[in-house]
Amino acid sequence: MRRSRGQTGGAEIAMPAPLPDLIRLRRRHHDDWSVNLAVSDKSRYSSIRDDLQFIWVRKWLIIMTVVVLTGGAFLYANLQTRLYQATARIMYEQQTNISNVLSNTSTDATSLSLQLQSAVNTVNSGAVSETAADLMSAARSPGQTFFVSASVEQPDTAVGESVASVVAVSAVSPTPALASVAANAHAEAIIDVRKEQQLDQLQKAQDAIESQMAQFETPASQLSTDYLLLSQRLRDLKVAEATATGDFTVVEAASIPGAPFTPKPLRSAAFGFGVGLLAGIAIAYGISQFDTRVRNHREVSEILDLPIAARIPRVSRDVQAAGPLVSLTTPGGQVAESLRVLRSNLDWMRLDGELKSILVTSSEKAEGKTLTICNLAVTLALSGKQVVLVDADLRDPRVHASFGIPNISGLSTVIHGSVDLASALHAFDLSKYTGGTIVKTRGNPSGTGVTGEGPDAQGGSLLILTSGPRPPNPGEIIASQRMAAVLRRLADSDADYVLVDAPPILAVGDAGALAPAVEGLLFVTNIEMVRRPVLEDAKEKLSALPCRKLGVIVVGERLESSRYHGYGYA
Repeated sequence: MRRSRGQTGGAEIAMPAPLPDLIRLRRRHHDDWSVNLAVSDKSRYSSIRDDLQFIWVRKWLIIMTVVVLTGGAFLYANLQTRLYQATARIMYEQQTNISNVLSNTSTDATSLSLQLQSAVNTVNSGAVSETAADLMSAARSPGQTFFVSASVEQPDTAVGESVASVVAVSAVSPTPALASVAANAHAEAIIDVRKEQQLDQLQKAQDAIESQMAQFETPASQLSTDYLLLSQRLRDLKVAEATATGDFTVVEAASIPGAPFTPKPLRSAAFGFGVGLLAGIAIAYGISQFDTRVRNHREVSEILDLPIAARIPRVSRDVQAAGPLVSLTTPGGQVAESLRVLRSNLDWMRLDGELKSILVTSSEKAEGKTLTICNLAVTLALSGKQVVLVDADLRDPRVHASFGIPNISGLSTVIHGSVDLASALHAFDLSKYTGGTIVKTRGNPSGTGVTGEGPDAQGGSLLILTSGPRPPNPGEIIASQRMAAVLRRLADSDADYVLVDAPPILAVGDAGALAPAVEGLLFVTNIEMVRRPVLEDAKEKLSALPCRKLGVIVVGERLESSRYHGYGYA
């Protein structure tokens, strides 16, 4: 809203905002809402994806738990004795008042509930049990067992019932016929016992009335009103005795069950399946709390807070047998393809600024750091780059062994001053792998390179500066000014890349001493070896380094081969 002052007064009049402003405002709010909704949907999708991935990774543990509990529940149910259940139903019907057959014979809810509960409580009483035993004596064989229970059935509201009036008498037995006989016998026994109780009460009432009538001895007294009332009451009691029902009648007799009541193996197996699924997920989650392994490259990226520069799969034994330089021995394999992806990523990283000297390190030993940097150097050289590879791991050097060159002189002797830099550099002959010939190239300290027919062998060269003899104080040498001067001299040459192999960052402080002298850092992580606490410690070390962190090279992750020959790295 805008405000405008009128011509005749000083009051401000609220004017509506122009239509384009309202449209822009509405669009802005709509865009904000859309962005929030997209973020919410993405978070929800990520959460579901993580949960599914968690289950998939531990699927065998969950499946094993489900199979064990499902099979155990099914087997346990099959081993149980099969029991059959039969149910007879009796309904409460109050006896008619003989003295007034037209009177209302309905029973209030409280009295009805007491009567029903009384029948339930007497189902296992001595009198009912004895009566039922007499009724079923002919149908029961010696040694056969059963169990009888009774309960008040809830009214069926579907047919308009509002008050409970039925008692279910159930018998359970290993023998189907015995279950049916026992249920019917106990239902009848409840009625018979109640009937006997009623007859006993009526007989006592008759005896009391007859004793009172005996007091009227004279014929004249027997004509009195009291005597006539007692006579009428006695006749009513005799009629009630003749029509006594026990207030219950059988409305549904028990039939012989065709299937066992328990156990039910399929139901037990279904229950075991559900319990096994929940238990399997719970066990997997509990184990995961103590499992510090890293499952995939996404976890590595999240822990280190660095992008993934490349994913190098596990090198098979057959490929390893051909030699450590996989990019040369198996140029069409997965490892060589992933290294070419890393080479392309490095070229794109150089768009943000100068990126010539690159430090390569890892968390711990034996993660594949040296093997990765050696093959990366070869891959860069095959693409026509001028590459210098420096083995700055003076504690456990391995670059010379990967290339099969002597380590008599190298970085340590150059820093010591006993050998000049140009003499210590070894030119690696790539021509026998590319079909080219050794030629002179520009600006390289050794003045050699390789050219060939293919696009991957046009003017590239690879110079290697091995570690040299192991010094007694490698930490001081790495942190010295002469070491920094050597790296600056190599970076100031015409080399496109200067790759520096440094010791693991958590083992010693050499990588931290080399970081100020380089422009970028690549971190190698072997997903089969590294653990979360190690990566968390490495993150703290990396955050303190002054150079640019280019990303993580994940080694050893199992990937489908098709992803390396299609669009897996788009």
